[in-house]
Amino acid sequence: MRPATPPLNALRAFEAAARHQSFTRAADELHVTPGAISQQVSGLEERLGILLFRRIKKRLEITDAGKNYLVPLRDSLDRIELATVDLLYHGGSGGNLRIGALPSLASYWLIPNLPVFAKLYPNIRLSLSTLYLDFASKQREPSLEGGYIDIGLFYGDGHWDNLAADLLLEEYLIPVVSPDIIDPESLDDLRIFGNLPLLYHTTRPNSWAEWFQQNNLPIEKPRGYGFEHFQMLIDAAKAGLGIAIVPSMFVQTEIEKGTLMAIHGKSVKSRRAYYLVYDPVTADDPKIRSFKSWALETVNNHVAST
Repeated sequence: MRPATPPLNALRAFEAAARHQSFTRAADELHVTPGAISQQVSGLEERLGILLFRRIKKRLEITDAGKNYLVPLRDSLDRIELATVDLLYHGGSGGNLRIGALPSLASYWLIPNLPVFAKLYPNIRLSLSTLYLDFASKQREPSLEGGYIDIGLFYGDGHWDNLAADLLLEEYLIPVVSPDIIDPESLDDLRIFGNLPLLYHTTRPNSWAEWFQQNNLPIEKPRGYGFEHFQMLIDAAKAGLGIAIVPSMFVQTEIEKGTLMAIHGKSVKSRRAYYLVYDPVTADDPKIRSFKSWALETVNNHVAST
């Protein structure tokens, strides 16, 4: 047992008493006597050296310290219960898997592919949250939100302290434009770059310069709007605001449907890529292994078919 961790029975007694604001109702829930609950809570307070309840006649009033203790404790007990249910019903191979992903990657790659995952792993229940990339930070560290996310889909160089990272997708940038503002026959006419606004991602200010350099063209400075997320940038191109430079994997559907057209030229490979990021301690978790295996196989199958 960890030296600072109180006995589980005492923690369960406190959590139930705090939730019900009553030793009697907590005792009914846990199938013990009110005296046993009172004794467990008193022992916990003595061990911690902190008052968790004020006893006012026959009424309980939780202290501020008790309220602060209750929040993480309740979450921990919920996790224990979910893990136990998962083990009993699925042998550890099912249960909840919490995924964090960058917004555009979630919208344009992850979610469209999830129906296949759902069929392959019906016992795994996914919950998806948004991860944000802080380009103002030199390290651009991924955050797994204090343990509330099991695995993240993140953009970077793949080297982060205390985290395991598996390469998922490399990124290639291409210019795209709406057929509403340009004749498809003009895609080879280099003058379009001087005639139309160039839309850009605000955290990738050099993308256009790199594309022009890659294609041996005079460098044009972006004169159009800047957008924080690729999803916004793609929507802006579809709305006819100008030419956008975006990852090719995010616009395949739009190009196939004809809502966007790819301008001829060599793509630019980004210096960074998308990675599956997770705590190395959890690498053998069956849910994480299943998700990793599916995600990497999905990418490999797509590459093999192109």
